[in-house]
Amino acid sequence: MAEKRLEIGLCMPPPGAALAETMAAAGAEYYEPTVARALMERSAEEFDASIEAWSAGGLSPRSANVLLPGDLKVVGEAVDTARLQGYFTEAMRRAKALGIERVVFGSGGAREVPEGFSRERAEQQLRDAAVMVAEAAGDIVICLEHLRRAETNILNSLAESGAMAAALKRPNIKLVVDGYHLAEEHEDVGVVKEVADYIAHVHVCGPARRPPSAEDHGALTALFSQLADINFAGRCSIECHFEDLEAEAPAALAAVRHAAEVTGLR
Repeated sequence: MAEKRLEIGLCMPPPGAALAETMAAAGAEYYEPTVARALMERSAEEFDASIEAWSAGGLSPRSANVLLPGDLKVVGEAVDTARLQGYFTEAMRRAKALGIERVVFGSGGAREVPEGFSRERAEQQLRDAAVMVAEAAGDIVICLEHLRRAETNILNSLAESGAMAAALKRPNIKLVVDGYHLAEEHEDVGVVKEVADYIAHVHVCGPARRPPSAEDHGALTALFSQLADINFAGRCSIECHFEDLEAEAPAALAAVRHAAEVTGLR
């Protein structure tokens, strides 16, 4: 049997034991919570007391997304470096305690460039923030996320994100490839090969952020074929809007798993 190169998980809050067991039975191999709304929603003391509950039911967090709340700016005149440093230090402490290995740095609201603000300065501020969190992260890999223009106005393409990762030259600053944002920005999946050295994580969904299905096989295999060609091995999280997680997740997981199997990623 070929070695499995792609683990498949779900972007979701800590599920609790019963739901975790259901999702694991459906094929989920991990889950991906948010940093801003899950890891950091409680006090340090409350978080430390709840660590075991994060892996109840046998499903554990191995990646996290939404690094920053929208009001904690990394770009513009309102940047509070001391507050950012404290936030990153505590967030990465919690991520390490949970065994999280990848943290996705998307956070479109936090990095939105204000109207009239220097683009050059904004890009430098974003680089500075990436370095700041990478230093706090230690062995955790920070994955820069390309986001569609509807969500932010900086780093809208995988190519741009790759250029920033390359310029920073930090071993724990890499990239997430997000199939949804590639499609929304009409960026060819062939860009994956151009930034191959930096890809560390993957996000997928169906059109309009719906759960992926058999109808999305072409788009999924197009992306996964590129990943297979660069010998990617890692995790792929389904990041979508579930109306009924228990009812919809099994089919979504099956669709992604099948695309991974036919392209040789599993």
